[in-house]
Amino acid sequence: MKSKEFSLLFYLGKSFFSLSNGLKFTLKSVQNSQLAILFFLMGVASIFSQDCSYSLSGRLTDLHDDSPIVGAQITIDQEGMISQSDSQGNYTIQQLCLGSITLKISHPNCEPFEKTIILRTNQTFDVSLEHHINELEEIVVSDKSIKALNSSTPEMLLNEKIIEAYSGQSLGEALETISGVSVLKTGSGVIKPMVHGMYGSRIAIVNNAFRLQDQEWGADHAPNIDMNAYENIQLIKGAAALKYAGDTSGGMIVLSASKPLLKDSLYGKTILNATTNGRGKVLITDLTKSYQNGNYFNIQGTLKFFGDRRAPDYILSNTGHREQNIAFKWGKNKIVKGWEVGYSFYSNTIGILRAAHIGNIEDLYRAINSEVPLIIKPYTDNFAAPMQKSSHHNAYFNKYLRFGASSKWNLNYNFQLNNRREFDIRRGIPETTPAIDLELMTQNIATDLEWQKGENNTFNIGLVGQYQDNFANPETGVRRLIPDYTRYQLGAFYTWLYAPNNSFSFDFGARVDFIHLDAKKYYKEDDWEEMQYDLDFGNTIIREVGNQLLVNPVFDYLNKSINSGVSFTISETFTASINYIFSERAPNASELFSDGLHHSLASIEIGDLRLGKETSHKGLLSFTYKNNRSNATLSSYYSRINNYIFSEPTEIKQTIRGAFPVWKYRASDALFWGFDFDFSYKFNESLSFKNSTAYVHATEMDNKTPFIAIPPFNTTQHLTYKDRSHRWELQISAKSVAEQKRFPNLNFETPIFEDGEYINKIIDISSPPKAYTLLDLTATIYLNKKEKKQDLILRVSSTNLLNVSYRDYLNRLRYYSDELGRDLKLQLIFRY
Repeated sequence: MKSKEFSLLFYLGKSFFSLSNGLKFTLKSVQNSQLAILFFLMGVASIFSQDCSYSLSGRLTDLHDDSPIVGAQITIDQEGMISQSDSQGNYTIQQLCLGSITLKISHPNCEPFEKTIILRTNQTFDVSLEHHINELEEIVVSDKSIKALNSSTPEMLLNEKIIEAYSGQSLGEALETISGVSVLKTGSGVIKPMVHGMYGSRIAIVNNAFRLQDQEWGADHAPNIDMNAYENIQLIKGAAALKYAGDTSGGMIVLSASKPLLKDSLYGKTILNATTNGRGKVLITDLTKSYQNGNYFNIQGTLKFFGDRRAPDYILSNTGHREQNIAFKWGKNKIVKGWEVGYSFYSNTIGILRAAHIGNIEDLYRAINSEVPLIIKPYTDNFAAPMQKSSHHNAYFNKYLRFGASSKWNLNYNFQLNNRREFDIRRGIPETTPAIDLELMTQNIATDLEWQKGENNTFNIGLVGQYQDNFANPETGVRRLIPDYTRYQLGAFYTWLYAPNNSFSFDFGARVDFIHLDAKKYYKEDDWEEMQYDLDFGNTIIREVGNQLLVNPVFDYLNKSINSGVSFTISETFTASINYIFSERAPNASELFSDGLHHSLASIEIGDLRLGKETSHKGLLSFTYKNNRSNATLSSYYSRINNYIFSEPTEIKQTIRGAFPVWKYRASDALFWGFDFDFSYKFNESLSFKNSTAYVHATEMDNKTPFIAIPPFNTTQHLTYKDRSHRWELQISAKSVAEQKRFPNLNFETPIFEDGEYINKIIDISSPPKAYTLLDLTATIYLNKKEKKQDLILRVSSTNLLNVSYRDYLNRLRYYSDELGRDLKLQLIFRY
């Protein structure tokens, strides 16, 4: 027997007697001693008879490119065996005994590996290791999802903590915490972001490498996306990130999911929200299974349920909200190569304020001038017309491949299907029959190549293609608001970043997009002639059907975009950046073709076929000051837009379904300028202060008239106290919104029957509401801290703490009711 086996026998015998002494067994008789010796000899016999002629072999490879790991040390603890991998990464350890063994692998450039194996026969065990840790970290840092998309364009980030805090609310409400971002509302349910006074097609929402296509054209459609499926949200206040779009003169919102862990793990979180206003209930769950070889699977779901909301003094009837979302993704995440396939489904039902749908002009006049809604009913969580239902399917496939350490190729495909239905209060037709039923199908494909030249230059070049088909269901029994159309888009982009050091960077980008739009639409012959389309579009008429004309307008656009900027460090605490953005935007389907009642807006919309593309010149100048205690950023912008497209109210029109304001699209040269200011100060480890302030000035150049629906001056303060043990924190916030003094006078007269005769009355739809200040209070308690990770979080908050009655200038239904009153919220976050 080998000497190591005798040593092991001696060790076992010694351990046996030590254990006997530790358990206070006393050898009181010879019989007991003989019994102990018998057991000892049985152990000796067992070891002498054990077969130790087995082997363990395998191959060690790099986790990311499958290259061999050479010179790794392989150790079997129980046997004291040591081996080393050869030039092909192969290893073999012989003379192993059956049973449990612990395999340990170490290499200077790899993470240590340890695995317990039950050896039952000669066995092969291959291992993939994290090789070149330092190089890997550098690649991860340069390729992580939250990297700056443009070095010289100001960007703001909503992190996971903020997203969780707003998990029961909308994307727009979360983004509103950023300076320069306001929200355009339709009642209390439809909320969409507005950046620097712009919204709709001028704001791109990007997820899974593609722009969200969900009929975002106007003011009435909130983004069909669940922000709870993402870890970070970036806001770029300019037409940056040409990889995704070139026509976003307002800004771009990029949502990034969390990176799965490169280890065997199962983790996730569940969030529960409950609110008093609307008796809301929200459930969010996210679960990820990851593997050390890079494979992963994730599933996430959200359920939201709200009944009628409440203003401080009354119920806002028919303002409930339902939302059901689910998303999953499956992929393999390696540094050198990887892929991901995913699918998400978003569905919501939103009630539209019942008091916004009026039967006649007299009632509309009374509603606009009334302090309370004309229709107030008891609370209910049921829905009735008017309401909006929408669903969005999003399927995608992404693949990437690295060539060495300096280049990366991406291939992305995306399919989106959006269905939008609006239900009106109808006579003689079931309310279950929608008045608007639109289905928008979009397919995208894109490929690009990123590469570095030396240490200072980074380039990216790519191609994008899109096919889009909109179908307007003709069986609604109502004139179709948006017609059938197909849209093709082909684009190419190029970007260059030059960063010789940490104190200076220069970037440049260019993009070109060709767009072909082919539509078929019915026009009433009287409307066709009144708009004088017979002069410009007479050759588009296909046929006459009664008093209607079927026309086939076809439009081609060539959009160009340029983005250039520089960022530089002035001192250790002071940096500056300047950026110039040129972009062109083709008119969207709503601006061109709208023709009828828009139920969720409670208004009639009229488009214009003569609208051309917008051309925007935008300059941004930013300064940042930062030291140990304070951080301040001032970003100013100046934007000149030729042929700026917007809609404005022009009259009141009586229809068989009620009386509604008429909003018409038109174009004019525009000037936008303003600033965003952010300041934070840390008094000590516990107490901190933050301020966000924004101002937008927008003027129609031809007649020097202010534009409608431009955010007024606003400022928000946050005072936060955290206890020194980081077990809890308390935050009080104050948001002040000034009265908008710059607005166009779009009031008009209409005859109102009063005291037995018709009297001309002014319909005041222009005057903005008064200024207001809202207080919010939030208390957060970290119930269980484990290794500095908050596993269980309880958050209690109140918005509009003082129950202030106010109206928001950016709410299209502000004529009919106040905004929401006090809302007490309870949130529980459990990470596991």
